[in-house]
Amino acid sequence: NCDDGNVCTNDSCNPATGCVSVNNLLPCNDGNICTTNDRCALGACSGGTPLNCDDGNVCTNDSCNPATACVNTNNTASCNDGNACTTNDTCSAGLCVGGAAPNCNDANVCTDYACAPATGCVFTNVADGTVCNDGSACTTNDTCSAGACAGGGALVCNDNNPCTDDTCVPATGCVFTNVANG
Repeated sequence: NCDDGNVCTNDSCNPATGCVSVNNLLPCNDGNICTTNDRCALGACSGGTPLNCDDGNVCTNDSCNPATACVNTNNTASCNDGNACTTNDTCSAGLCVGGAAPNCNDANVCTDYACAPATGCVFTNVADGTVCNDGSACTTNDTCSAGACAGGGALVCNDNNPCTDDTCVPATGCVFTNVANG
């Protein structure tokens, strides 16, 4: 009996020399469930391609345990929940959980703001003619126009005093400066 019990050898008997074991390239099982397509090489079973344990979930760490096969362990990694109206998304219990809403406030009184899950912050112009303040004390009756605050008419700074120069400073408004004596 020339069977050496090794699946990776072809065993025969040569009448002149006795038992002969020749290495083969047959499929085999290396006993490790974390390898696939195991093949004989040089008379021993060699592990093939590693078992693909990737479950496609960024919220799990994927590995293989030779005794139990794939192991997918929950993690707390950062992720993207696909909702543009959440920030700082993180993994929890194997799921991607959205964080706080983004700050969509553009501080422009001439726009309304909202958040669309597919695209994020959305700004819509308020009605033209809505009262606003363009930040200049030298304009009056400011109103929104095409999403921007436009100054209205100029502030009249005439104090009807011929002894002052009448000007307007955008930060403070009317300024009356005494003219030189003379």
